[in-house]
Amino acid sequence: MKILVIQQKMIGDVLVSSIICNNLRKAYPDAQIDYLVYASTTPVLEGNSAISNLILFTDKHRNSNREFLKLALKIRKEKYDLLIDAYSKLESWVVVLLSGAKRRISYKKPGRGFLYTDNVPFATFPKTNMGLAIERRLSLLTPLNLDIEIDPLPKLFVTEAENQRAMSLFEQHGVRKDRKTVMISLIGSEKRKTYPLEFMAKIVNQIADSHDVNILFNYFPKQIEDAKEVYDACTESTKQKIYFDLLGDDLRSFIAIMNNCDMIVGNDGGAINMAKALGKASFIIFSPWIEKKIWATFEDGIHHRSVHLKEFRPDLLDGYTEKQLKQLTPELYQDFTPDLFSAQLADFLEINLGSNANEVDLKVVPIKLPLSALIITYNEEKHIAEVIDDLDFADEIIVVDSFSTDQTPQLVKASGKAQLIEHAFLNYTDQRNFAIGAAKNQWILFLDADERFTPSLKDEVIDTIQQPDAKDAYLFYRKFMFQDKELHYSGWQTDKIFRLFKKDKAHYTTERLVHEKLTVDGEIGKLKNKLIHFSYTDFESYKKKMESYGKFKAREAFLKGVRPNFLNVYLHPAYKFLYTFLVRRGFLDGKKGWIICYLNAYSVAVRYRELKKMTAEK
Repeated sequence: MKILVIQQKMIGDVLVSSIICNNLRKAYPDAQIDYLVYASTTPVLEGNSAISNLILFTDKHRNSNREFLKLALKIRKEKYDLLIDAYSKLESWVVVLLSGAKRRISYKKPGRGFLYTDNVPFATFPKTNMGLAIERRLSLLTPLNLDIEIDPLPKLFVTEAENQRAMSLFEQHGVRKDRKTVMISLIGSEKRKTYPLEFMAKIVNQIADSHDVNILFNYFPKQIEDAKEVYDACTESTKQKIYFDLLGDDLRSFIAIMNNCDMIVGNDGGAINMAKALGKASFIIFSPWIEKKIWATFEDGIHHRSVHLKEFRPDLLDGYTEKQLKQLTPELYQDFTPDLFSAQLADFLEINLGSNANEVDLKVVPIKLPLSALIITYNEEKHIAEVIDDLDFADEIIVVDSFSTDQTPQLVKASGKAQLIEHAFLNYTDQRNFAIGAAKNQWILFLDADERFTPSLKDEVIDTIQQPDAKDAYLFYRKFMFQDKELHYSGWQTDKIFRLFKKDKAHYTTERLVHEKLTVDGEIGKLKNKLIHFSYTDFESYKKKMESYGKFKAREAFLKGVRPNFLNVYLHPAYKFLYTFLVRRGFLDGKKGWIICYLNAYSVAVRYRELKKMTAEK
């Protein structure tokens, strides 16, 4: 198998996209995996055995259409089976178009879908602490359904010889071995990605004043004047800890030097990404125009933290486009003073430089959104643990239990993820409204214990509630499962229900006691992906559920003044069966369809039987 991965961009992007190659190698150990990159980025790929060949995009290819075409035709001769385009810009489109690859995967974007056989949704919000930069790259592997455990961490490889040269350099400059070493990412890849130099000096002073450490500056020789400006602005005591002239000759030297440091602090960029790939702790200062959600990778609040002006002064950024923010960055930086985040930096330094500092251990965890996930239960020990796990993206999970007699309460407590509230059950509407009253967040997500998310639906919910123009309530279509197999007809093919809404825009009306009705004061939307509904497990339990629903429906009808007659007592159940079995094509579901249509009709029979009994008692 021959595979080509394309990432024609800067060092950080090329390093991050190498995770595609790493995971492809795990899945296809014997494949030829080639990587098309800019020639200037190759140092971050040295020693990576996942990559068979590097195909270099150089200045001559950028400056000459003839040379570019020759490169594209050379790639075509390789006859790749699979091409993954992580760049997806004009340069790569030409390569893709001429490649002749049988399968071509990239992001789903307007006007370019015809180039690829698989167009993967371009995520707009991260689902985990990996950050969008990582998640987007990994999403390009999803069409392949790889049977491997995905490794999301980019990797750098330092040889023993390189490591020894770096250690010798430390010795030549008299770097103290009894102190930990902090690398300062002093200057960004451009002016608008560079924290003001006078502010950076204050950051360096804070590090030096709070901990006895060695401090190295990361800068290119051509940036020495800017580096000197920071150095000169530092206090004399801080200067004593700075090894200003300790620099590598090239990018590989920097990687080896970074490998002998303990952490990095400073501007977002390639240096930060390389440090993380080497397993070093990081504290990042993002430029006001950069989207933190993309490059804040593996944030855990312990070993990896970052700060952005938007977290402190959102009023300064709201309403501007990325292009406008980029132009405003110089003046926005002046409001991003070090005192805003000095406490966060102090805490980070104490954790990672203090006496109790431990090894950096990267963990992938779901991002917790300001969402209250609510579940009402009674004897749901079969389902409760799984449904709670399904809601790992909500920062609040509340289970309102009706004093279950099985292990449901114990399982909720044992999960450590959900709050248990026990509340006497009057009816479904009352129980749901009680749960809403206990929720702390504006966004409410209701889930029954027998309902499950698909990965696509979970992603859709996460994206939806973060959209600035989100509607006030959303209907979910549901897929009815009959003993773990989908029921396609029998009235369930158009089943939809409110499950996601804003707390101050919706409530359940007290008119219904079962099959609750949500009244929405605002705009209503529908989600595309279906919720899985494992309602039918066996005949007897579903029959009991239908009996319960029938009794509540009878109570509703009685309170509304409905009285039983020959038509609804005898003919309505028969009509319900015939309608769902014939008109709603239950017969196409075979025996399963007959059972469901019968039980739904049985619920109607129970309703009018109970209504007749209530009326007689009155």
